[in-house]
Amino acid sequence: MLSQSVKQEWRDHWRVVVGTFFGMALAYPAFSFTQSQFMAPLQAEFGWTRAQISFAFHINLFVCFMAPAYGRIVDHFGVRPVVTVCISLLALCYVLLANATSSYPLFLLLCLALVTIGMGSTGIAYTRAVASWFGASRGTALAVSRIGLSLFGAILPILMFHVIAAFGWRAGFYLMAAIAALAALPISWLLVRDRRPDAPAPHSQNTPLLDWKLWFRLLSDRRVLILCTASALTYAPVLAFLGHMQPLLTSKGVAPELAANLAALLAISVLIGTLTSGILVDRVWAPLVGCIYTLAPVAGCMLLLTPDPGLNAIMIAIVMIGLAQGAEIDVVAYMIARYFGMTAYSAIYGLTVFIMIWATAGASVFFGAVFDRVGNYDYALMGAALMFGLGAASYLFMGRYPAEPGVRG
Repeated sequence: MLSQSVKQEWRDHWRVVVGTFFGMALAYPAFSFTQSQFMAPLQAEFGWTRAQISFAFHINLFVCFMAPAYGRIVDHFGVRPVVTVCISLLALCYVLLANATSSYPLFLLLCLALVTIGMGSTGIAYTRAVASWFGASRGTALAVSRIGLSLFGAILPILMFHVIAAFGWRAGFYLMAAIAALAALPISWLLVRDRRPDAPAPHSQNTPLLDWKLWFRLLSDRRVLILCTASALTYAPVLAFLGHMQPLLTSKGVAPELAANLAALLAISVLIGTLTSGILVDRVWAPLVGCIYTLAPVAGCMLLLTPDPGLNAIMIAIVMIGLAQGAEIDVVAYMIARYFGMTAYSAIYGLTVFIMIWATAGASVFFGAVFDRVGNYDYALMGAALMFGLGAASYLFMGRYPAEPGVRG
């Protein structure tokens, strides 16, 4: 039976969850679902190498330092103003990309602008809106709001493939602009907000926007550092595995076509991990939930390390890794709100994103370097298992929930 407080939260604030469900998936994250569809057409038209195009599309590594700053801006001004401005500029960037010429430096600059602006329309902003309105069912609400990422992650690549095949890659960028301007923008403006009616406006808080003391306090709070460490140790090996999934599975004897089809199993397990972890953190100590879900891929790596894993063992390993991926962001978002409150929520979220991006880059390079050196991924899987184990243990050092959430530094 649902408690009265849970029913009341959903009755009063379901619009925020719906807005985040669609808004977050159709804003900047939508490009991550579709960017691979542009690679071959851009190479064919301009003669750029795939390495050049990949570098442009993944230039976020060099601007991820802005994630904590974006978080602070969201904390200060509120979700809706930041999201609507960023989505509007995001649509403009897509239009400019649709009119790109053969100048690679200009294309690189446009991609840099796209990533820099788009960062303000990601979970750094949207999860704050959900977390601020929900308490008793915060984990469930965060989980439901993220299902849109899985749904549109399956739909948009198919749609983009047919649009580019029929009308060309420029039409693809125009489609992205239309999705941002005609769907993500109005939905976010109408449904997504993070300020309670009886609370002061975010920008009226006494804490200034550029507050170095706040950053010092954040970095002095051991719980912030533990959470950043745990999230990086969990997310980095997950994304490294995803980036090398196809060649890793084929090196284990899986046929290339079957390896590609197993991505569907991964997507389903991510969805299950998202929902189940969200429901659990509303009922169980969140660090324990994070620990359990992070231990699952340790077993998955061990299965893949067996000399001749059968298909069933490989499928179980994929499910375990997918569960961890689905749970990670929900658990981290929940713990930020539960331990630190909403005053610096997005700043802390942005800090975890910054650490995770760099850790992921390092883990991905490590996977590739291991294969280049020894011709298989076994040592990489051992390293991943170690990272998962350390990440799982790290969660347990978060301590009890505080009576009054806040930064202690």
